[in-house]
Amino acid sequence: MHYISYNTLYAYVLERLQFWSSVAQKDERQLLERLLQNGDKGRQVERKKRETELRKAEKRRKTVNDLFVRMYEDRSAGRITESNFTLLSERYQAEQAELDDKITALKSAMENDKQSTEGAEKWVKLIRQYSEITELDAPLLNTLIEKILVHEGKRGPDGIREQEVEIFYRFAGKIDI
Repeated sequence: MHYISYNTLYAYVLERLQFWSSVAQKDERQLLERLLQNGDKGRQVERKKRETELRKAEKRRKTVNDLFVRMYEDRSAGRITESNFTLLSERYQAEQAELDDKITALKSAMENDKQSTEGAEKWVKLIRQYSEITELDAPLLNTLIEKILVHEGKRGPDGIREQEVEIFYRFAGKIDI
């Protein structure tokens, strides 16, 4: 069951926002570093992987372009038949399109990584503006929180019901620190 009482959820979200606000008030720079490090290990591995894939894709794209030029020259010089030229031409064009799509997707993913850093900076500046959060209201929630996920509650061996609640903050995402 995904039910959680309003009062329980209200108290939890208020406590989390008060915590992050106090951390931002104490040391904004340290909070930003913690946010960036939160997903940084995975991001660094992914970033290096994307950079490697991008270099390979761009190198292959150049190679295919060069092959296409040589093949055209061979066709013009009569060293390759029309049917072979057509067959190879279709294959190279399909590969060029695939490579173009891959390069675009990789560059977009790398840009998103850059934006996540900027997003963390925006979120820290936002939370810092709220020095003393005493109650939750719609403008505050809409400014600081993107979404809240309430997971299914489970009873532990001691009979106490436990339920995971995930808060995804605007610009920063889920913070697991």
